[in-house]
Amino acid sequence: MKADTLDIDWRSVRDEATELLRQYIRIDTTNPPGGEQAGAEFLRERLDADGIASTLYEAAPGRVSIAARLPRVVASELRPIVLLSHIDVVPAEPEHWQVDPFAGELIDGVIWGRGALDMKGMAVMELLATVLAKRLDLPLERDIVFLAVADEEEGGEFGIRYLAREHPELLEADVVLNEGAYGFREFMGRPVKMFAVGPSEKSPCWLRLVARGRPGHASVPHGDNAVERLVAALARISAAERRKRVSAPVEAMLRTLATEGFLPADLDPTAEEVVEMLASADGHLAAVTSDTINLTSLRAGGKHNVIPASAEATLDCRLLPGTNPDEFVAELERLIDDSSIEIVRVLEHVSGESSLDAPPVAAIRDVVAATYGEDGMVLPVLSPGFTDSHAFRAAGVPAYGFIPALLTREELATIHGHNERISQENLELGTRILFEVVRRLACPRAWEATR
Repeated sequence: MKADTLDIDWRSVRDEATELLRQYIRIDTTNPPGGEQAGAEFLRERLDADGIASTLYEAAPGRVSIAARLPRVVASELRPIVLLSHIDVVPAEPEHWQVDPFAGELIDGVIWGRGALDMKGMAVMELLATVLAKRLDLPLERDIVFLAVADEEEGGEFGIRYLAREHPELLEADVVLNEGAYGFREFMGRPVKMFAVGPSEKSPCWLRLVARGRPGHASVPHGDNAVERLVAALARISAAERRKRVSAPVEAMLRTLATEGFLPADLDPTAEEVVEMLASADGHLAAVTSDTINLTSLRAGGKHNVIPASAEATLDCRLLPGTNPDEFVAELERLIDDSSIEIVRVLEHVSGESSLDAPPVAAIRDVVAATYGEDGMVLPVLSPGFTDSHAFRAAGVPAYGFIPALLTREELATIHGHNERISQENLELGTRILFEVVRRLACPRAWEATR
């Protein structure tokens, strides 16, 4: 199988990818409530068209995930490669969009809609990488598993967590490629062709603070006001200093940026003063060098002249690799120092960390170099958000964030925001890069024979 003998009409692939994504966006899978079944059935229909069998997994009514397996054709002990995505999307506010967020409009070479980047666009790339492997009769030495799951945006209880409990065989693999890292078209004011790869991400620790006090008539203050207790606790949390720490992925990122000339060559990314300086200059760096706490909601009372018996706040906490959630919560309890306030742990997991010195990362570097030569860069990153990759890492499977689209800052800002979109150029590029990475990982002996 010579590298230059694959007969792929990439312009035709671009057109196919465009139509698939437009149709997929039109299926409203906003979570909550989810309703991923329609999306899963759409994906099944597209797989069926190429003779690839799939299975639907229903965790609850309408909460459906889908898995399709393209089996290896060459005897091997290699375990599968999993191409992972999620079917659900976050809510959109149509009044703030330039177009209907669920119309899948194509305007001047750009596909608009909720999920275009997060992450129906990547799902289309993964679907076509799988389909192309079948159409081209690649000599697969490992199975390719296309896995699209429900409920990622709400923590995965009806998606990856359900599958890990009830269908753990789906988590048996050698490598997972998923969301968690995008590429950059520009970086620190320079035009680049920079593809990020995420071996880890921060871990969620979602908390609810519940303050309790004595109810009463608001005309008579009595010193045991639940709202005042909660406000005081939140003030202590907000005022507390959070120490900066450099994890392995962030150190690798900073060293790469120094090597590529974005930072001083003699930079010591582990030096405390260096980390403080960089974090103060960039909000993203600040987020990936400390455990963060964000106040996301408050609830108390129902009437102007009544002192409520309780008050609640929700905190979205994101923990660095290596932070122990039990120790983190215990430190919050010491900081609050009020026995009338309960900390309820709503959602948490440890995201885990995969090695950067591994075949999947080597394959990504190889493909980027083959595509762009010295102009191509691969940047290790730590995602401040979490993904479903945690379940695979917990099962001992290396998992990497890798969405091979080259985006501008403006485009990146549309993820979970308004006017989310991806260009046809990026959709084709992502499919092409992903297919080549999958080909190297799934057909290692055949690929080596071409080198």
